[in-house]
Amino acid sequence: MRRGGRQWRLQDRIVAWLVGLIVVLQLLVFIAVDLSVNRAVASQLRQELEVGARIWDRYVSSRGEALVDSAGVLAGDFGFRRAVATGDEPTMRSALANHVLRLGGDLAILHSVRGEWRAATGAAVEELQGSAEIARHVERARMEGRATGVFVLGGRAHQVATVPVMAPDVIGWVSVAQPLDDGALAGFREMTGLDAMIRLAGRDGSQDGSVVASTLAGGPDAAGRSGVDPARIDGFVVLARDVGAGGATGAGPGREAAQLVLLAPTEAALAPYRRLQVWILALSLSGAFLAVVVAVFVAGSVSRPVAAMATAARRVAGGDFSARVTPHGGREVVALGDAFNRMQEALAARESRILHQASHDGLTGLPNRVSAARRLDEEIARAREGRGACSVLMIDLDRFKEINDTLGHAFGDALLLEVARRLRAGVRSGDMVARLGGDEFLAILPGSGLEAARELAVRVSAAIKAPMELSGTQVAIESSIGLAAFPDHADAAEPLLRRADMAMYQAKGEHLPVCTYEPGREESHLRQLKLMSDLRRAQARGQLRLVFQPKLSLPEGRVCHAEALLRWNHHELGPIGPDEFIPLAERSGIINTLSDFVIDGALAACRAWLDAGLDLGVAINLSAIDLLDDKLPDAILGHLRRHRLPPRHLIVEVTESAVMRDIEYAVRVLERLRAAGVRLAIDDFGTGHSSLAQLKRLPVDELKIDKSFVMRLVEGSDDDVIVRSTIEIGHNMGLSVIAEGVETEAGLALLKRYGCDMAQGYLFSPPLESAAFAGWCNRHRDALAQA
Repeated sequence: MRRGGRQWRLQDRIVAWLVGLIVVLQLLVFIAVDLSVNRAVASQLRQELEVGARIWDRYVSSRGEALVDSAGVLAGDFGFRRAVATGDEPTMRSALANHVLRLGGDLAILHSVRGEWRAATGAAVEELQGSAEIARHVERARMEGRATGVFVLGGRAHQVATVPVMAPDVIGWVSVAQPLDDGALAGFREMTGLDAMIRLAGRDGSQDGSVVASTLAGGPDAAGRSGVDPARIDGFVVLARDVGAGGATGAGPGREAAQLVLLAPTEAALAPYRRLQVWILALSLSGAFLAVVVAVFVAGSVSRPVAAMATAARRVAGGDFSARVTPHGGREVVALGDAFNRMQEALAARESRILHQASHDGLTGLPNRVSAARRLDEEIARAREGRGACSVLMIDLDRFKEINDTLGHAFGDALLLEVARRLRAGVRSGDMVARLGGDEFLAILPGSGLEAARELAVRVSAAIKAPMELSGTQVAIESSIGLAAFPDHADAAEPLLRRADMAMYQAKGEHLPVCTYEPGREESHLRQLKLMSDLRRAQARGQLRLVFQPKLSLPEGRVCHAEALLRWNHHELGPIGPDEFIPLAERSGIINTLSDFVIDGALAACRAWLDAGLDLGVAINLSAIDLLDDKLPDAILGHLRRHRLPPRHLIVEVTESAVMRDIEYAVRVLERLRAAGVRLAIDDFGTGHSSLAQLKRLPVDELKIDKSFVMRLVEGSDDDVIVRSTIEIGHNMGLSVIAEGVETEAGLALLKRYGCDMAQGYLFSPPLESAAFAGWCNRHRDALAQA
């Protein structure tokens, strides 16, 4: 070998070979370090993605629990349960729509006890109906008590939760859905720092689906969001898996399933190592010995921290956030270790916060319904083992919605915070106060029997009632508290809470601060629910019928007209009195249907009597709800035309209390009926709260004295004075006066003496079927002619 025209010396060659060898070795070392760093960073990123995937599982599970709680609020709503129990479809749809609006979700569905479709509201309803996947989801909920899952609906991923509707047994299943969209992924990114996207993949495993949610701004597929292959995205380490927690996901009615793609940018992770590689290369060129020393030093300072962090990453992936990484080496390695430690601390804090939010109310910080149920189970178990007691207080604020709507949600939140503070201060240190949702709270009182719990409930009620100074405004709010105790009222948590809730509603209905559950009230409540449900089908089953009781003219003795009375013969419970089922019909919203049945049946009977030679009028009773229907006059006139009857054959009877609900509106409806020729009467006069001035405004023709005064009519008694005065008042106002409930000859004689115009009662005839009534009228007419 020659150098500069001369032969290389051995020393030169040795130096050259040595330098060349060292340079080659350094170059190989440099290449090896580079490959090692790339592999280590890629491994670290993959482990971070695995950690992110685990956190995603918990994140989806937490959202699922929150969605289950939200669905539980809807399922526990009394009005919704009543609507489900009675089959009130409009109310069910309204409750579902309102809940979807409050939740910010897309969909709510009500299934029957066996999982059949009953009612739904929101997007993708038609796509969801008949879905085999949803049917299996509901079946899983029936087997496990509740269920959550992820489904593709309308080209979007949705998280669905299904819970039972109890009253007190399962009467249905309600499902609510929230979209897994950009906002959900943004929350996940805040927790983990990882970018993510949700794509739709074919159920056959194809990877050409479209991206429906992403945290990337201008990143992969930001423009088109379609055709993303999660296995090949340049510049990122990716991990693709099913969306649902623990890999549980569902497919919609189509052929698509939701898939989560987690992305970790490789360039950002490799950035701290670029400067280190430059240093290694510079030191390699500056000297063989120094290059070897530096290479050994760098190899040692890089490989050990990376390995330590890889071990730590695996530990974090397993859920252990306790140990910190203490890397040794260059600033970049130390910075990477510090960054890893900060990420680990942030993940631990976020996981702790998620777990806390899953069991506590976000506004007040009180335990939520799930925590309260768990605590109550524990306390009842302790009480059962020690033969002790445990009481619960169900607390609901009165007029909270009015205050919230008037003063704003911020003021309502401040009020709830103050109520929560007073509740915590009002109970003992070992008691638990929880917020169940809205303005409803629960206090669990371990070791407290009925008397001690009632005393504490009275103190809590007084504490809540004390005026509050909030945002410069003084406000006072009252509460309704229901009390139930173990073992006096129930031997398990669920029935104990249900009976405390029933006592709370009793307190609210009777305007009492505190009510204790009364044994047997649940059976009465269940009877009412059954009757409301069966009443909707009673007409179709032929269980409803009309009977008629005659009204006689006292001066002439002839039959003037008949009162139509509705009767219900229940297929299991036998005869149900109108005093019981009419209020239930008003509460369940089917009173208009019953009134239409009575009007049509009464006019049909009147037409039959008229065809048989009996020129009689027929009286029907209308409820307060009927009087608030502006379509009532048109409906009545339509029935009259259909049965070819003049309006004078119909007498409409309304009670004082019904008119007084909204006297202005009632008067307008009655005046329209009066103008059409229909006769009007005030029923049960004397039991309402109307004044003579209000009575004078009513366009009525007849005044009907309530039977409670007539049945006990004895000369010289208080009832005698009331009846005589009522007859005089009616006549002075130009009205005909009718006495109902006449059962004795003595009472009839007094009514005739006082000039009462008409009477009805069992003294003349009990209520009869239409044909039997016509026969009675013919016999009475013949007897009257002979006399």
